[in-house]
Amino acid sequence: MRDDFLKVVQIREANLSIGASTLRGQPKGSIEITRNFLKKFDFNIFNDVNSESQFLEILDQQTDLLKEKIPSKSWGISRKALNIFLFHAINNIFLNKEYNLNKIISFLELTLDNPNAKKLKELSGEDKIDFGWINIEKLTKESNKKMQDFAKKIAKEKYDCERCYLDLYFWRKGE
Repeated sequence: MRDDFLKVVQIREANLSIGASTLRGQPKGSIEITRNFLKKFDFNIFNDVNSESQFLEILDQQTDLLKEKIPSKSWGISRKALNIFLFHAINNIFLNKEYNLNKIISFLELTLDNPNAKKLKELSGEDKIDFGWINIEKLTKESNKKMQDFAKKIAKEKYDCERCYLDLYFWRKGE
């Protein structure tokens, strides 16, 4: 596939992924900075990924790189942006095929925001798991791990899907 075509597809996905509602309340310039980061994202960094731990190590590195660029320096905002972008990319037939992104679908995280965090808390039932959630801007790597581990369990047991698709159930169906 032509590199110039793949580049415009990636630019489109970066623009669609990161809109005003995605980074609501963030300092001026956050959207443009994030989009520019994602427009240059190198999907080849996942070429040798064979495990969730390898994937998360790379995702953590990219989260830290984006965090240093955005005005808020928020790990949670950076992770949210990357998760949304990667979700869009794996569901784009051209990017998925070119970069073999199917192999990372099972490793992708649930994009966290207030409605998804609330739904995870509800689903924890009687256990009332303390995920340490305050809001996306205050999300830490440790809280994210707790929430992602639980999301993975719920995705398999209750919805028979990968955790990245829980957003479709939680948000889009209005559960």
